[in-house]
Amino acid sequence: SYSLSNFAYLKGERGLAAAGACLCCVAVLAYCVSASHSIVLMSAMWISIFALCSLLSALYSMTITHKPMDKFSYGLARVPVLAVFSTTVLAQLFSIFLSKESFEHLLSPEHQGTHDASAAHEHELEVVGSWPYFVGAIATSIALVLSAYALKNQPFQHVLTASSSSSLQEHAADICHAVCRVIPGLSRLLLPRINSMVLLAAVTTTMLVLCEHFRHDFAWADPVCCLLLSVAVFSTMWPLSTYTGMILLQTAPPHLLNQIDRCISEASTIDGVLEIRSRHFWQLDFAQLVGTVDVRVRRDADEQNVLTLVTDKMSSVVSMLTVQIVKDAAWHTVEEMNPGSGHTHDNVNVHGDGHGHSHGTAAGYGNPSNVQQGYGNPPAYSFSHGNNHDGVTYH
Repeated sequence: SYSLSNFAYLKGERGLAAAGACLCCVAVLAYCVSASHSIVLMSAMWISIFALCSLLSALYSMTITHKPMDKFSYGLARVPVLAVFSTTVLAQLFSIFLSKESFEHLLSPEHQGTHDASAAHEHELEVVGSWPYFVGAIATSIALVLSAYALKNQPFQHVLTASSSSSLQEHAADICHAVCRVIPGLSRLLLPRINSMVLLAAVTTTMLVLCEHFRHDFAWADPVCCLLLSVAVFSTMWPLSTYTGMILLQTAPPHLLNQIDRCISEASTIDGVLEIRSRHFWQLDFAQLVGTVDVRVRRDADEQNVLTLVTDKMSSVVSMLTVQIVKDAAWHTVEEMNPGSGHTHDNVNVHGDGHGHSHGTAAGYGNPSNVQQGYGNPPAYSFSHGNNHDGVTYH
């Protein structure tokens, strides 16, 4: 336990150092924006702020408890998902606002606002040199690379590998395949796809260099480069927001649906099980799948045995399963027709319900094919819960 706590402490220190470096990059970019009045540099500054937020969300996720609480049955397990979702949506929002600002500069060259286009262009030509663009490119690249690689096995890194490819990544993959045919040794770095943050750093650097090169000849170079960069940011963040948003909507991963159906079919063949119904499975966070099922069994079936076997069948896919055992109502109807037969309960209480519990550690579910390394480990409190009801509620 000491080695684990020491490892967590070192990881936290590394994360704090990376966040501090990102904060310095944001400060440098803010100075570059104030010196150049360039909206493409402002876009780069917001990208660095996004990188800083992703690191802060990873640090916060390291302090989150997954233990059940009075208000939340699963603790705060979904907070890291919400943090990544909020960060990616923030990036999409600033890309939309900067796109609007770019269109205003293009359609109205004399646009009077926070950043006056003509004044900025004059200022660039007469006073400001090329250094803000090159310094800004370096600072943005450092911030994005730190957000992608500074911390391992954290929520944001998991989303980068588990989410679908963006349109930017798909186009880059086509180019990389062509390059690797000529230079096969690069396939290890460029294939199967480039990390989204590294690709965004390359696009940002390209836009800043192009803007610096053409700003002396064309006043529209700055807004056009900003518009292109905003489109790249939005297309990069869209798959990340979609992936985390589907988790927040309590949906099951598509690649696990066939495995869940197979487990349900196997559980249906257990002795005493008549039907499995009212099943609901959803993704709790990046490492756990949660499910609830109602199992209708014969009147003479052993509830505890059925509960244990059903849990065992589902444990390979579902990490936390709630099983409700329901006695066959047909048997109960026959007993009601014979008043002398009475009723028998395994555990009798004031409501006539018996509850059986089975505790054990369940294996986490599989990762999609493009996931290189899963996020975190399933918590030790994973459990299954079983209830049995006689088909009628007694009051």
